[in-house]
Amino acid sequence: MEPKAAFSAPNDPVRAYVEWMGAQAPGPAVFPLHDEAVLGRDRQDALASDKYICIPEQTVSRRHARIRRRGAGYFVEDLHSRNGTFVAGERLAPGAWHALRDGEELALASAQLVFHSLMLPERGEATTLITRSVDATRFAPVVDAANAARTDLEKTVHRLHAMAQVSIALGAVTDQATLTEKIMNFIFDLFPLAERAFIMLCDSPGDTPRPVAARRRGGAVEDPAQVRISRTIVDQVLVKKRAILSVDTLADRHYAQHESIVAQAILSVMCVPLILGEDVLGLIQVDTSSDPHAFQEADLEILSGVCAETAVALKNFQLYSDIKGLLDGFVCASVQAIEERDPVTAGHSFRVAGYAENLAIAIERADDSALRRAAFTPAQLREIRYAALLHDFGKVGVREHVLRKEKKLHHADMRLLEQRFRYARACLERHAWRTLARRQLDGELGAPGLRRECERVEAQLEEEGARLDAFLDTIVRANEPSVSHTTASPALQAIRGHACPGLDDAPFRLLSDDEFDALNIGKGCLTPDERRQIEAHVADSYSFLILIPWTRELAGVPAIAHGHHEKLDGSGYPMGLTGSEISLQTRILTISDIFDALTARDRPYKEAVPVERALDLIAEECRAGHLDGRLFKVFVEARAWEARARA
Repeated sequence: MEPKAAFSAPNDPVRAYVEWMGAQAPGPAVFPLHDEAVLGRDRQDALASDKYICIPEQTVSRRHARIRRRGAGYFVEDLHSRNGTFVAGERLAPGAWHALRDGEELALASAQLVFHSLMLPERGEATTLITRSVDATRFAPVVDAANAARTDLEKTVHRLHAMAQVSIALGAVTDQATLTEKIMNFIFDLFPLAERAFIMLCDSPGDTPRPVAARRRGGAVEDPAQVRISRTIVDQVLVKKRAILSVDTLADRHYAQHESIVAQAILSVMCVPLILGEDVLGLIQVDTSSDPHAFQEADLEILSGVCAETAVALKNFQLYSDIKGLLDGFVCASVQAIEERDPVTAGHSFRVAGYAENLAIAIERADDSALRRAAFTPAQLREIRYAALLHDFGKVGVREHVLRKEKKLHHADMRLLEQRFRYARACLERHAWRTLARRQLDGELGAPGLRRECERVEAQLEEEGARLDAFLDTIVRANEPSVSHTTASPALQAIRGHACPGLDDAPFRLLSDDEFDALNIGKGCLTPDERRQIEAHVADSYSFLILIPWTRELAGVPAIAHGHHEKLDGSGYPMGLTGSEISLQTRILTISDIFDALTARDRPYKEAVPVERALDLIAEECRAGHLDGRLFKVFVEARAWEARARA
């Protein structure tokens, strides 16, 4: 089947296209690009969505790569494909975006494509990546080159350079501790005569600020709660929203009489509010007790610029925290909604996430040096946690009677089987007594003979009834799922071969072939077809997760979750990955998932396995080459099922 090529879209003009030099096509095939397109081999996906481009080559993954427009450029991303996406011979890291140039060659495994852009750059235009833009006019007065003194120019350049450095350094900060540490470093670098600095922040707009960081030159950190503060300065800065510079403080009539200033012998001080819009977020104070003229107006301008950048960084941090909290809430709510479909297994994903996070943290204390070198960052730990929470999300598509199956036979099937046994007993009694009545009517039996035959029939029926009861007991026991593999039961074979006469005397079997096959399931309670339905949840989870626009820090979530049923020897699913093809994060998730599946008390199809027995079963899997024995050793030594993950 040749791919279709068209250059029309109902609402969006074509801005670029890819050319496929496919072996299955008589010549080059072209595919138009709009804002976004996913490239893969699945024809059904191409029929279902106009944003899917089908490249029907076996080496291409179902969802292999994605091309997305950003402004005037197009970027390509590998979607954790099995065989990789290559640009100019270099393999792209999954989750990383690569800017495409007109005429650039890319390869989806063995599929060769060429990218063509229809957007021409303006004359003289050069590609520029702008990460952040700030209004520098507030802190950089216009310098008349013809009239300004060289020293003034140098000071202006110095201030601009300092502001640029502050802006760059604070722009990517996402936690308060790092932010305050960077600010302190900048203060002591920018102001050589500063001896002390402290930062006060409001928990929310309108609140009284509290000290959060205090330091002296040389790196001596002070307890923020013990910092002596001039309330006069603080109140004036916060209420009037004005920056304060006091030169020779002890001679300043505004501050000379205040005990806190006198007691600390502060000679020069700068205090600037952290303002963003109408909100006062806090303040920064810098002071010294050695030089009454340590700070000048130019220094106040620089500190004001630092505070402006700090206010923006604080707001960004707050927004980042809010978004992070929103994502956490969405993920947890989604998991809760999925698990409520099956209340008896509720809590599984949250427990697995806890075990996985604990194991990932414990790696940095492992005896194995290779594992210690792989210790995870806080961002990577968060990635593992999200993958663990969402690893079973695809079960939303599994039919409820399969998801909630408790025994090898469904409840309704077992009730029908019990009815069949009652029917068999009734048929046996009807047949025996009808035969006896016919003999009596034919005159074969006198009164003494009839009495003896009645006793014989009753004994026979009792014996047959006991046999049926034994058969049913065998079936009830066989209906219980097993944690480990079991062999086929000879007793079930005997039951399947046993026939009973029906109402029309035609024999019928007590156990059908389908029921026999279900009762002989070696492990668990799922038939091969039901197991395929359950196993499909892995691919369904991945299909859902790759639709989420994860940040760069969380780009690995879909791939980690996708592989949690893979085994090191290739016997797992859905892709049959082996060895190094399975990431360390995924191996952590696998061990955690198996442990909870064994020990959970809420599984409908089995009793909870004691921890020691569960560890023995997992150890057997490690010895068989299915799981990572090094990781399991850390799991046991750290008792990851008990410890609480750090925040």
